[in-house]
Amino acid sequence: MTSASGSDNGGTPESGLPAAEAPQRVSGMRMPERWVEPGRPAELDPAAEDAWRQSSFLLAEDLSLLGEGFALQLRLAATGYEPSARTMSMAALASQWSRALTAESEALALVRRGGYGAAVALIRQAVELVAAQVALAGGELDDFRRWAHHAYGRHEPTRAEEVGLGHYFAGEAIASDEALRVVYRACSDLGRPNFGATALFVAGDAGPRRYPLVFGDQAFHLGWAQLLAGWLALIGERQLHLALHARAHFPAGEELRSEAVSWVRRAEALRSAPDRCRLEEWTDDDGRRRHLLLDFRRRPGDAPRRVLL
Repeated sequence: MTSASGSDNGGTPESGLPAAEAPQRVSGMRMPERWVEPGRPAELDPAAEDAWRQSSFLLAEDLSLLGEGFALQLRLAATGYEPSARTMSMAALASQWSRALTAESEALALVRRGGYGAAVALIRQAVELVAAQVALAGGELDDFRRWAHHAYGRHEPTRAEEVGLGHYFAGEAIASDEALRVVYRACSDLGRPNFGATALFVAGDAGPRRYPLVFGDQAFHLGWAQLLAGWLALIGERQLHLALHARAHFPAGEELRSEAVSWVRRAEALRSAPDRCRLEEWTDDDGRRRHLLLDFRRRPGDAPRRVLL
């Protein structure tokens, strides 16, 4: 992990001394009263409108479960503002959590209207943000504290308020979680201008002699919808698991904790359905790790495909 430069207020990474607590105080924590499912946009092209309709029917269980999960995340995060937990250490986690939940919610909205190629970038971001919380809670809060001691000063050469980037990437937290690592690597490759990934999103029916390009394709695809919704469920599982174990920062009551545990079990069961589209890593003879899509089909009645990227 890397972060902002060392602080004069409690040690640097080189000194081995712990950083002092962040100088700011949590002076407010405004939370939505509840998670509101995004409604159907007023102006959708026919393909996106059909994707919205089919998603509502064919992904009804996924949508209901993810909506419940987002609502649970809000309720758990709100416990961080209780007096016993209202610290900048809690704020370090909650700040990343806020961004993660927004990314997850927006990704789901894109999935519902057939924007699968755009959704993978948000899912990748959500993985990074959840992993950042895992690393911070696991012993790297000093990185945040060092940034906080330098932030919000005055930068005279540019006559600007210097917030500082506070560079931070929890690569080890991603790498140590096998399931998240597979999702992160897949989203990275699918989100880049790689030729095979691009073809799957805009010319899904292409073959050795045909390349039927659909510019701005938003047609419903059951395989993509199941795969991405499943990844969002996995991210939700990891987020709730983290919050439940960070009890000093998010002191949820037993009833709320039980609801979260129950949700995680239901999400795991949903993702493990045998006929659901999924992605696995396959290692070839040269040791290259490749992406293997299983049960990949556009419509429920189509024959399932196996696609290797």
